[in-house]
Amino acid sequence: MTDKNQPLVSIVIPAYNVADYLDECLESVVSQTYANLEIVLVDDGSTDDTGVKCDAWAKKDIRIRALHQKNGGLSAARNAGILHCNGEYLLALDSDDRIKQDLVRKCVSSLEDSSADLVHFGYSSITESGAHVNNHPDPEAEGDELLLLILSNKLQSHSWQFLCKRSLYDGILFPEGRKAEDLATTYKLISRVGSSVTIPDCLYEYRTRKGSILAGATSNPEKAVRYYVDELLAFHEMIQWAKSTGRAEYVRAAQNSMVRHLFLHYKAMLAACSEEGIEWVSNRLSEELKNIDSNSLEGAEKKKAAMFRNGSLAFCYRFDNALRKTAKQLLRKIRRVSK
Repeated sequence: MTDKNQPLVSIVIPAYNVADYLDECLESVVSQTYANLEIVLVDDGSTDDTGVKCDAWAKKDIRIRALHQKNGGLSAARNAGILHCNGEYLLALDSDDRIKQDLVRKCVSSLEDSSADLVHFGYSSITESGAHVNNHPDPEAEGDELLLLILSNKLQSHSWQFLCKRSLYDGILFPEGRKAEDLATTYKLISRVGSSVTIPDCLYEYRTRKGSILAGATSNPEKAVRYYVDELLAFHEMIQWAKSTGRAEYVRAAQNSMVRHLFLHYKAMLAACSEEGIEWVSNRLSEELKNIDSNSLEGAEKKKAAMFRNGSLAFCYRFDNALRKTAKQLLRKIRRVSK
């Protein structure tokens, strides 16, 4: 039974070809200890049984609505779901993840007690082998500090890491036809927050799967570079927004984050031995570093920038990549011998 005296909470779940995971995801949602939920499922043109499962769940639980649309990507599906929400609060949930049974109850209680706009919580990363790695939030990450952490990417821009007032999304859409959609959106939401609270518990279970952009850069550098293009566009938008605020610390945080990502991608392309990828990232680094005052770069990025300019960074990265590859090979041999 739902308690109509409780605020309505909308949970938006985009779904594309996740038939193997959807049941587990929705079981974690419908079993919430907080009952007054509106669950908006958006089947984004799936070619497996995802759409059928969405309809079956909608028939089984009156709180669930299933929407179907032509495949438009994650952003298009999220946008469609958000536009159909009626709740006072909203949670974005990925269809291959799970949430703890008391996530919504704890979040709403914290928001109502503090009259805050947003609550930030921790999450557990779950590997395909079932291993859990807990990621607890910084208890001090509230208000302006939370925004700085997002801009600097010291706190990743996962859209599912927050439960917030639905009104924060008014006029904000995820960029359709692009990757890195959370990076392009979350800072805008956080910038609107008057006050926020943090729950130290890991309430969200994030499933890590093979084929992620960074993990798969070596095996598919062309796909990785396509992601980097959208990511760089998101960073440019973020930096322009930061400049418009007149806050030098925002600009510095966003610029350092962008450069840090480009250095990571440079190393990944060197490991992949992708000449096209190396050239693309190298050219982008050269261009971006021309437009950034080196004094605004933080310690590690400042050193890497100097090494990149004098040509020594590629050598160091190749050497480190070779050491890591050798270490992995030795570990595999040790495991085979120990069996």
